[in-house]
Amino acid sequence: MKKKNSSKSAVLFTLAILVIGFLAYAGAFGVHNIFKSGYNVKSFGQTIKKGLDLQGGVSLVEEIQSDNVDNATIERTMELLSMRVNKMGVSETVVSREGQKKIRIEIPGIYDAKGVIDSVGKTGELKFIGPDKKVILTGKDVKNAVAQLNQETNQPIISFELNDEGTKKFAQATKKFIGQPISIHMDEEVLTSPVVNSVIPNGKGMIEGSKTLEEAKRQANIIKSGALPVVVKPVEVKTVGATLGSDALPLSIKAGKIGVGLIFIFMLLYYRVPGLVADIALVFYIVLVLLTFVSMKAILTLSGIAGFLLTIGMAVDANVLIFERIKEELKSGKSVKSAVDSGFHRALSSIMDSNITTIIASIVLYNLGSGAVKGFALTLMVGIVLSMFTAIVVTRFLLKLAVDIGLLKGLKSFGVRKTSEESKPRTLKIIEKTKLWFGISFVIILLGIVFMFKSGLNYGIDFKGGTLVQINMKKDFNKADVENIINKYTKDYSTNTATDTKNEIQLEIRSNSLTDEQIPKMYKEIKEKYKLQDKDLVSQQRIGPSVGKELTRKAVIALIIANLAMLVYIGFRFEIKFGLSAILSLVHDVLVTISIYAIFQIPVNSTFIAAILTIVGYSINDTIVVFDRIRENSKKHRRMGEIELADISITQTMSRSINTVLTTLFTIVSVCVIVPSIRDFTVPLTVGIVCGAYSSIFIASPLWVILKKSKKKKALAK
Repeated sequence: MKKKNSSKSAVLFTLAILVIGFLAYAGAFGVHNIFKSGYNVKSFGQTIKKGLDLQGGVSLVEEIQSDNVDNATIERTMELLSMRVNKMGVSETVVSREGQKKIRIEIPGIYDAKGVIDSVGKTGELKFIGPDKKVILTGKDVKNAVAQLNQETNQPIISFELNDEGTKKFAQATKKFIGQPISIHMDEEVLTSPVVNSVIPNGKGMIEGSKTLEEAKRQANIIKSGALPVVVKPVEVKTVGATLGSDALPLSIKAGKIGVGLIFIFMLLYYRVPGLVADIALVFYIVLVLLTFVSMKAILTLSGIAGFLLTIGMAVDANVLIFERIKEELKSGKSVKSAVDSGFHRALSSIMDSNITTIIASIVLYNLGSGAVKGFALTLMVGIVLSMFTAIVVTRFLLKLAVDIGLLKGLKSFGVRKTSEESKPRTLKIIEKTKLWFGISFVIILLGIVFMFKSGLNYGIDFKGGTLVQINMKKDFNKADVENIINKYTKDYSTNTATDTKNEIQLEIRSNSLTDEQIPKMYKEIKEKYKLQDKDLVSQQRIGPSVGKELTRKAVIALIIANLAMLVYIGFRFEIKFGLSAILSLVHDVLVTISIYAIFQIPVNSTFIAAILTIVGYSINDTIVVFDRIRENSKKHRRMGEIELADISITQTMSRSINTVLTTLFTIVSVCVIVPSIRDFTVPLTVGIVCGAYSSIFIASPLWVILKKSKKKKALAK
């Protein structure tokens, strides 16, 4: 019977590996003419939509200049803006709402920011034009337009109503042009050309010919609004050059390969056979996430790639938790099969609690974020949910099969050695050195405060507003000569040079007064002097001061909401002291990260906010694992004191904390080193991950001990 079960498990194990291998191959390279059926499977590179920062193009944020605008008006404005953008012949444009009054427009493949602003932002004009090419009505004559289904034919129609003046003009026109088409134009584009079937004397009629109800709704919105119903103003303009966009994706893929490869090797060397199982599950996880992106029609951005790679490191965390628990069960004398079952069971609460708190931070980030930040949050959410599934279901399934077929026979398979009572690892005395740990953090934060008073934070243009121009100079150049050219267009500027991954010199020009009209003229002079090409204008970005104010406001709100939500969850799942300790620890992480930015004057941009919120989510993940072990040990050892409980729990989870930090840093540091265009995001993440690991061990648990002792003292005093 055992032999039969072993054979069945071997077949299932082999089949699972073959299926995962096929999916990975198909996703990476695509499959053509499957079984000579003529059916093709496209690779993920062909099917996943790429964001502007991976393709190049223009990104524009228009701000509505009215204070009280209802949702219907904003929707109509978005419809009209979308129509104008699509008129440029670009199929993959994105028009989305940001916050209360902002609309983001992303146009890949077009690099004329001024032309886009002129085309998109103008008020627009709606016209009803007769066969004689004369204007019959304008948008001012339209009172209302509504899309609906014709009750008799069940076909989509547009019912419209004109004002008094429009009614008179249209009655005359329909009488004159009966049996002929009257075209409805928005700017130069024809919306529809319905044929006049009868005279319309009362100003109420219907337009047939829409293919779908959605198309009818879009056209009705445009007819109803007549022109842009509100005044819009560009508050953020960014042009990503074709070179930067084309370089970013291969560099990101290279960084991903290196980071994931390091994780595979580490898991294999440290955990042996279970590490191999985790690697197989991780391949399936990567395929599953990318398939989800395809099905959701998600747009992959540079920050989204960073978020995806971060979730790979966090996906390994669940496996690390499970394997460490299995090793503990094996050391206690249990059989391999029993240890695997028990290890999964005991690790489950830590996996669920730690990941749910991170999901809370991601939800807040998604709802309050904008642009690339939103994409990162979505990637993080999808990744965390699927990582839990692969760890709890796929890894468990494969591990049980490996036990059944004899791949996991004993302690050596898990890298576990038999230990006597004398050789057991000593409990780390972390809590007794609380003053030292607090002192280190206090010094860093104090230095940060001093530097903030002295120099302030080095806010980038995302916060201060202004213009940033990046030019690829390719070779040595005379900085003074370039500055003489810049001086012709603005006196309010600063320049900086950096070397990219191809050892090419990149010039950055920052200014508060340089306009979109001046940039092409300025670049033309620089280009002619140094024989550059159009593509060497790597990127240009202009942001209004209102964007920075909103970013700051949203960042504060996001941090408050995320912390309150996590406090409620932790208080519900554990107790309020754990929640307070965790939140204070998160405040510590944010303060330390900000302090490091103040000390080293690292530029603070919009991606910094996403990084801070991710740090909050990641750090709470680490802290919850330690707290979960404290909770478990407090039930086992009811008479044990708080200090001993915390020290034992930290010792038991230490290897997990170190391994998780390593696997996460493998991917994030790879991106940080290899993809320079996203360092604004990966640098604070790297700092925060290290800081979060430190605080979960040396700050959160000591804070819990202090709060517990404080309660006991109050109880004794009474």
